Amino acid sequence: MSISTVRLVPAPLVDIESAAATFISLGLTKHAAHIAEANQASAEEIWLTGDAETSVHWVNDELLDVSYIVVRGGNADSLAENIRSELPMDGIPDLQARAIADRDPDVLIDTLYRTAVVAGSKYDPRAFALLRWGLGDPDPLIRRVSLVAVSITGWERFIPILDEISKQDIVSEVRDQAARVRDGLKPGTENL
Repeated sequence: MSISTVRLVPAPLVDIESAAATFISLGLTKHAAHIAEANQASAEEIWLTGDAETSVHWVNDELLDVSYIVVRGGNADSLAENIRSELPMDGIPDLQARAIADRDPDVLIDTLYRTAVVAGSKYDPRAFALLRWGLGDPDPLIRRVSLVAVSITGWERFIPILDEISKQDIVSEVRDQAARVRDGLKPGTENL
């Protein structure tokens, strides 16, 4: 049996309590909880299927201020589909629409981070387009957040864009951050 991993990003209105109720209704049992401490960036609850072959992790990432679900195991794909059918999830089209509709910096920051988490390391052309758009935003804060999001994906397709930003952005902090993100991307590791 092959092991797969699926990452889901619940819509902003979904909290751990509603997710937990869904997990219980799907026959999952709470296995463990790790509360974020001063030296940790996230809190996590772990749920298991009855056969303990598949796990569901609710992760509250304090650094990105994004909660997401990681489903791992032999039945990850089907369990993730069941979770999707019970809880509203953010997908790339939802995030694109949110970015277009709202120029509030807090909404854009949340949208860019959610895009990186939804996409993960597997290349998605729509997520690439949204993050690339953020890299060209007039607000340097949004450009810097986009650079963090790019680093989360690890997509080497950003290397030429990062090279250009590191040489031409009008803000030195953005140029420096682009160079660091570019140095962190490793060619040949992108999951196609």
